[in-house]
Amino acid sequence: MKPYIEALVVREFAQLASNWRSTESADQYLQRYGVPVIWDLDTRALVRHLRDVGALRGVVATDGTPAEQLIAEARALPTMAGLELASRVTSAQKYAWDKGSIDLAAPVSGKESLHNGKKRQKVVAYDFGIKQNILRLLVDHGCEVTVVPAQTSSEDVLALKPNGVFLSNGPGDPEPIGYAVANIRKLVGRVPIFGICLGHQLCGLALGGRTFKLKFGHHGSNHPVKNLATQKVEITSQNHGFCVDPDSLPASDVEITHVNLNDHTNEGMRHRSLPLFSVQYHPEASPGPHDARYLFDNFISMMRDVS
Repeated sequence: MKPYIEALVVREFAQLASNWRSTESADQYLQRYGVPVIWDLDTRALVRHLRDVGALRGVVATDGTPAEQLIAEARALPTMAGLELASRVTSAQKYAWDKGSIDLAAPVSGKESLHNGKKRQKVVAYDFGIKQNILRLLVDHGCEVTVVPAQTSSEDVLALKPNGVFLSNGPGDPEPIGYAVANIRKLVGRVPIFGICLGHQLCGLALGGRTFKLKFGHHGSNHPVKNLATQKVEITSQNHGFCVDPDSLPASDVEITHVNLNDHTNEGMRHRSLPLFSVQYHPEASPGPHDARYLFDNFISMMRDVS
């Protein structure tokens, strides 16, 4: 299986394969997929430095380029603040998605998950850099999914007569994505809306709030998020560098539903009277006893209530 990493930084790198089940060494595996490895590095010192100064731009090279030139190249890289990336990673055209999750308990051939037999809900999913597992879960929950490019107008979305609109995750700064914010504002109140990650941030902007750049972002798993409605803590997966400022949201219209227990930043919200809610983390990537995929059930219930 191809690794989901672009580079690896470790203190010590095991060059021997000692497990009796291994078929190749870690070095051979990473070379096969072209993943660079930096090792013999004081990773604790690196972490302490990043904690002090925040996320940094960097360059990795193995061709002997002088350090001074590499530093100049790193400084010339654009900062993430103000960088609009959704239009670069979105799909070129709309398409239908009908694949559910693979049932791991089924035979090797695989078995697609089936919905519960109730009326299918038509969902239009904005692709700002969408993850396929989100689409699989929407299908698992009985949705007929159409994915549209990031710049699709609200009029074109409503012409598809959806029961709900999903706003996906994606890279970059949310504030420059003005076209998406404008479209969301036109959709609010006309169709149920569910946003994740970048989609959550865009909802915050559409509802009159502001976003800001985190010092070094939230990345990886095991981030504790408190659900303020249930008072339970969800163990979440996250990957974002920006956050919605909860104090900028109109309290009369917006309720904060989730909060990060590490730094108390906003992790979720809902509109008090209109069918819209969103979360900052990735509920489709949080398996186990704190599985947050109940949010997809909430989305389905919201669409059924409206229809």
